[in-house]
Amino acid sequence: MDNMLSFGLDKIGFVLAAVAYLFFFGLLLTTKVTNLPKYLLLALSFTSFCWAVFYSWSSALPFTSLPSHIIENTKNGMLLLFLFAALSQAGNTLSQFIRQPHVYGLLICLISWSVVSTSSLLSASNMFTGNLAICILQLALLEALYRRSGEAKWQYKPLVLALTITTLYDFALLAESALFGRIDDQIWFARGFVYAAMLPLMIIAVRRIKAWGINVYISRDIVLQSSLVLGAGVYLCLLAITGFYIRYFGGNWSNLIQATFIILGIAILIFLVLSGTLRRKLKVFIEKHFFANKFDYREKWLLLTRSLQKIDITEPEDHYKSLLQAWLNSISYSRGAIVRFKGNDIVTLALQQRLELNNDEQQLIAAYRQYFSHRNWLVDLTDNTDPFVQNVIADKVLDIQLIIPIQTKGALWGVCLMNAPAVNKLSLNWELRDFLTLVSEQISSQLLLMQASQTLSENAQFIAFSRMSAFVVHDLKNVKAQIDLILKNATKHRDNPEFIDDSFSTLEAMQQRLQNMLSQLTNKRADQQTDSLVSVGRLVQDVIDNRCAIKKPVPTLRIEQDCTVFIDKDRFGSVLFHLIDNAQHATETEGTVTVTVTESLGQLQLRIADTGCGMTESFIQNRLFKAFDSTKGNAGMGIGAHDALHFVEQQGGQLTVSSVPGQGTTFTLLLPLESAVSLAEHQEQVIQGT
Repeated sequence: MDNMLSFGLDKIGFVLAAVAYLFFFGLLLTTKVTNLPKYLLLALSFTSFCWAVFYSWSSALPFTSLPSHIIENTKNGMLLLFLFAALSQAGNTLSQFIRQPHVYGLLICLISWSVVSTSSLLSASNMFTGNLAICILQLALLEALYRRSGEAKWQYKPLVLALTITTLYDFALLAESALFGRIDDQIWFARGFVYAAMLPLMIIAVRRIKAWGINVYISRDIVLQSSLVLGAGVYLCLLAITGFYIRYFGGNWSNLIQATFIILGIAILIFLVLSGTLRRKLKVFIEKHFFANKFDYREKWLLLTRSLQKIDITEPEDHYKSLLQAWLNSISYSRGAIVRFKGNDIVTLALQQRLELNNDEQQLIAAYRQYFSHRNWLVDLTDNTDPFVQNVIADKVLDIQLIIPIQTKGALWGVCLMNAPAVNKLSLNWELRDFLTLVSEQISSQLLLMQASQTLSENAQFIAFSRMSAFVVHDLKNVKAQIDLILKNATKHRDNPEFIDDSFSTLEAMQQRLQNMLSQLTNKRADQQTDSLVSVGRLVQDVIDNRCAIKKPVPTLRIEQDCTVFIDKDRFGSVLFHLIDNAQHATETEGTVTVTVTESLGQLQLRIADTGCGMTESFIQNRLFKAFDSTKGNAGMGIGAHDALHFVEQQGGQLTVSSVPGQGTTFTLLLPLESAVSLAEHQEQVIQGT
């Protein structure tokens, strides 16, 4: 047994290395590129193949015979030439490369060294030392190649790593040989295994390095079959080793146990190799990790994102066709439809280069809904191995290849149907399935956003109607307050001519207010403001006398310094009425409401102070100016303070509130005076033509 192992281990390693380099050589021959790195890499791989075949056939140790000297020097020389070519310009021809001084000198040195090393002029130690110098030169060139790769280090790293490991191994072998004057058998036996193990890195490198233009293509099926064969070989080796130890330690029953174990192991191997599930999973793993993707996902995703950005969901348009077009473009398909499920009905939302759904297609979609209502599953109707396809599409006229579900909130919202001419159809493999799943998630999000936008638009219309109704109610309350005031005073002053004149003036103002309100409702637009110079003190007095005097406590007006502002009188009067009316509601009849008018720092300062119930800071921050939030129950609409704040901010002013619960509240209204007066003067000048 020991003799068999000592005879076969090194041979097995070199046989593996020969097979690997022959495979690599064949791959390089399949490439169409023609340049210097390819030619020298071909020469290096062929020389390495010959080197491995020689040592797998011959029992000679390296540098111990003329053929071994020739094969070793040739391999080392080809590696040096390849490294020099990798460091030179990629466009050099073979003749240009050889005429370079350093290459020409290298060839002379290699030939001279081959002559000297094969002669008997050098001792074994000196001969090993000379080859050690060649290894040092190879390592120096590899280091220079890695340094000069710059930003392409990722491309050159596998190549440098593979060649460095094999060269360092040779360096260690030759260093010990130079020291002792002979080759160590144990280190030598592993040489073939090391070279064979490093070859996959070479294949990765030539695929990565773009400057060489060598694109090695390996069929997915070839890799799958090779992987199965390799796995089977490893499995059988493990069986053999395990069987050997079973027999070695098995005693009398060793042969029976060994035979049973090996037969059962081979049976399991056959089952695994023939398993369709295992083959599919292995194929998906290989395609995911060893092959380029079918799509440039960055480009496709960018195209989809730009297409979706062009859809303005705020515009009242049919966006489903744009979504369908973006969806089809993501995989370069031409025909399709988006279908939505509403109850038991099937509603077609968009069509692209195809007719309406026929009866067969509607039955197919209904069957799909029944099968996959709770599964996010894509169906390819050209896949005859799919059980759904086998059961459903028999004898049906269909213009559909792919059925893609649209899921929203965990439920099946609808489906997207896709088709293309036969030459453009894609097979629904794991890659296309994953890509379409991501796209459908993005499209589903866009559909939900469109639905939410439509709902918000409808709600906004209802809110606008409710807000208009609230302002109408406020205006009607103002009119009612004026009517109540006229009726209250009519019993005492109906025979007074001045009262009658004031009543008619009030009725005329009420009629104008109602006319403006009806005009707003009819035209469905905001009222047009008519600004004018207004005396604030006089306006506040008018609001108190004509609108607020009917309710206790009656407000008290203090004019410290009257101001004139250029403003919409009716709107400003309505705001003042709302603020004073709110103060009256918050104050008991024996309390006080005081309105103070003054000027401060070029601004109108109007304070409305009451001794009412007051408000908390939380209420002021969260509820006071919130529309449709009222503390008056059915007696109020909750927009008085909101409208006041909005109006003051439109005029460039401020509205502040200070309040103490149980003690009272003060509203302070600040409006700029200088800009208002200058604007009024400018408008008067325009009217007068000055």
